[in-house]
Amino acid sequence: MLRFQVKAKATGGICDRRKGGGLVKFRRTVATELTLLLSIITTVIAIAIGCVYYSIAAHAVKEELMTEAGRTADELSQILVSPLFNFDQTAAQRIAQVFLRSGRVKGIAIHAEGMAEVFNNLSTVSSSIPVVSRPVVEGEYHLGTVDMLFNDALIVEAKNRAIRTTLISVACILLLYSLSFSLLLRHILVKPLTGLGERLQKLVDGSFSGRLQPLPQQDLNTIVRAANRMFAEIEQQTKTLRESERNYREIYNATSDAIFIHAEDGSILDVNQAMLEMYGYTREELFSLPIRELKGESPYSYKESTVMIRKALYEGPQLFKWKARHKDGHSFWVEVSLKKATLGEQQVFLALVRDISQRDQLEKQLRQAQRMEAIGTLAGGIAHDFNNILSAILGYTELSLIQADKSSKIYPRLQQVERASLRARELVRQILTFSRKEDPQRELQRLDAAVIEAMHLIRSLIPVTVQIVQHLDSTAVVDVNASQIHQVIMNLCTNGYQGMPDAEGTLTVSLRDIDISPETRPDGFTLAAGKYVVLTIADDGEGMEPDVLSKIFEPYYTTREKEKGTGLGLSVVRGIIRKYDGQILVSSIPGAGTTFQIFLPVSTKIPEETVETLEPVPGACQKVMVVDDEESVRHLMKDILIHAGYKVAFFADGVSAWNVLSASPDGWDLLITDLTMPGMNGVELSRKVKKLRPNLPIILCTGYNEIQNRCEKDDQIADVCLQKPVTIKELLSTTANVLLDAQKG
Repeated sequence: MLRFQVKAKATGGICDRRKGGGLVKFRRTVATELTLLLSIITTVIAIAIGCVYYSIAAHAVKEELMTEAGRTADELSQILVSPLFNFDQTAAQRIAQVFLRSGRVKGIAIHAEGMAEVFNNLSTVSSSIPVVSRPVVEGEYHLGTVDMLFNDALIVEAKNRAIRTTLISVACILLLYSLSFSLLLRHILVKPLTGLGERLQKLVDGSFSGRLQPLPQQDLNTIVRAANRMFAEIEQQTKTLRESERNYREIYNATSDAIFIHAEDGSILDVNQAMLEMYGYTREELFSLPIRELKGESPYSYKESTVMIRKALYEGPQLFKWKARHKDGHSFWVEVSLKKATLGEQQVFLALVRDISQRDQLEKQLRQAQRMEAIGTLAGGIAHDFNNILSAILGYTELSLIQADKSSKIYPRLQQVERASLRARELVRQILTFSRKEDPQRELQRLDAAVIEAMHLIRSLIPVTVQIVQHLDSTAVVDVNASQIHQVIMNLCTNGYQGMPDAEGTLTVSLRDIDISPETRPDGFTLAAGKYVVLTIADDGEGMEPDVLSKIFEPYYTTREKEKGTGLGLSVVRGIIRKYDGQILVSSIPGAGTTFQIFLPVSTKIPEETVETLEPVPGACQKVMVVDDEESVRHLMKDILIHAGYKVAFFADGVSAWNVLSASPDGWDLLITDLTMPGMNGVELSRKVKKLRPNLPIILCTGYNEIQNRCEKDDQIADVCLQKPVTIKELLSTTANVLLDAQKG
């Protein structure tokens, strides 16, 4: 039994042991069952035939023995005639013994007339053959009777011979039938069914290639056709399913949001690629972690967190902020969309996680930019009002200088007031430059002039404890936008003094020309060889460590407190310099300070110089309309223009001026109007006047740079725009030139 079990196991599970005992169960197949069934039927038939043969053979032997028994009894009765006739009992007994010793006779009984029983052993033997009786006669005399029991051993031997023949015949017939039937079944049924089974097994293993060959048997061929059709449908459906799964997996892993699925007990079931990248884990590590390991410092209490999860479970998707924890330990803000889902029969939670760290930083930068924009707007409004004040101060100072005696003590004092007013005007113009919103326009200009303008503004912004040293040894011309150069210098200088302990130290600004060749290329310089101007801004502050130095040009990176940020950023500085085909290099030594070097290509073009006539030109009694809502400015222009020989009418708003001018449009030679006024501003008034009388010259006075740029592009606004505050020379020269151009045109 043990050897049989081991053999069954080694042959791949043809049989196996039942759980309850040691019986062996063979693997059932159609062929084995058909062979077994037909073998049983054949065996029963063969046994029935054997039984018939056995019965016939036994009966034939018995009949033969009965005939022979009759002949033997006849013979014995003839032999016993003489002994019985002579009453020789001994001779009769010897004759009986002779017949018994022959083995054919089993028992004999001899009865003689006139004598006692001669011989009888029938009571001690038995046989299946009946007793044969014969009379012993001599002539007419009845001498006695003889009863003989024939031996039935031949019948038993014949029966045994019949049984052996039957068994051998049945065995031979069964063997031949089983072999022939098995071969027939294998060819007709087993082979096709085996092929079908192997093909189905390949289907289970995921192989869909190949089809079953047609069979000659129509009933089996029907199964083959149905199976092939099923294989084709399953192959197509599986292909579609795999394509769908591949597309789903591509989308699942392509999204930038982290996705993970976890069970109600917190075990993670699946994650996408973004999840692995966001949290820094491998897929195997995540599957071994509970969901709580990914939570950082919670911004919510335990009760609030429980409420959110319950809402996701019973009320639908929930969106909230959370602080997640990276594998390296640092925390970061995420936005979580949590909802309940069903996978198969399992209730799970589906979480979509978005890293909002950069968005929060962008929102902070946006708020900072909005504050800067608000400051710029406020500065523009203040500068406009301040320009009106400066206009009166500068104008009346110039009038006083014209009328004052140069030898008087008040004359130099008035000159100081004039110089201070002009310096204030330049300062206001720089403030307005920083508040401009239009795209910066590049123009050819000397870089040293832009640096000087920026340093005037820087001096008023940084503490007096910071010493500024300038070495401007270049007059090179560059193609840049002055306001953006101001922005670069302002940012670098501000960063420089903020890096000084207690805001005390030296800020050095230098400018020099350099001719770079492949042999003299500075370390880190990546531009083409040629002529450059180098702007160097150095401080003797705390300096920077190498790891900080490598990140200073990254967007939104700062080591300052958020209250001290300028909102510009070194990344913006580098972007500006790159836009002008330049490069910025930085070096820093901790404790010794930082040096920025800006390389800008020198332009070979010569900037166009505009020659303006600033000498006052006397008027010729032309009639001028002046419109300004500032009373001091109106009075100043009245004194200047009347003193220059013009006839002047003054209006405090655009509506009243339009009413008068529209009534007699040909009665005026020039319109001078302010920009910002109640009711109707200067642009609206200018457009209406140009539409009514296109040849009437108009001078628009404004404190905003962007309006001046619009005037230069759109002649429907005004012929000339003057930026406040306007000097007497500028006003009178511009007025005379505009009137002269109108007469020529």
